[in-house]
Amino acid sequence: WKKIAEEAAEAVNNGSKGVIITHGTDTMHYTASALSFMLHNLNAPVVLTGAQRSSDRGSSDAFMNLICAAYAAGHSDIAEVVVCMHADSSDNECVLIRGTKARKMHTSRRDAFKAINNSAIAYVSRKGEIKYVSAYKKQEESKGKAVAKTAFEPKVELLYIHPDSSPDILEFLISKGYKGVILAGTGLGHMP
Repeated sequence: WKKIAEEAAEAVNNGSKGVIITHGTDTMHYTASALSFMLHNLNAPVVLTGAQRSSDRGSSDAFMNLICAAYAAGHSDIAEVVVCMHADSSDNECVLIRGTKARKMHTSRRDAFKAINNSAIAYVSRKGEIKYVSAYKKQEESKGKAVAKTAFEPKVELLYIHPDSSPDILEFLISKGYKGVILAGTGLGHMP
């Protein structure tokens, strides 16, 4: 993530109208979120895209997603990290989702990515028309150069809590010097 953030900031600072990052879909939303927190003062879109289905399949979404990502990177006035993937099962448009709000919700559907607790930023048609549907950071709002702040604490762990969870796991993480532990509970975050 650090190298991607540094390269994206450099490209933007060297005059690129936008940056496209092709990425596997299983972890794309993790990368999009990390880049959203790392990249500051963007004055161009950083667009992550990929394919749910390989390019050798007739139902591949690879080409449409890449075309829409190119339109978003080259012709939008967005100044933040977004995910660009199929909006629905047709080949009519792709959706642009804020990097911190994107989540993969299905293993194989072409429209697997959804905005979580937020709206999509925009929809991009296969002809390049961009329809904005919610507020977003605009390029004109950015001042100065893009900065990649890549100092992340690596010793953080996600721990799922279930009815038979043992406190030994948490104690182990603490003993190994972890600086943070995110406890994921059930339902609305309840602990058993």
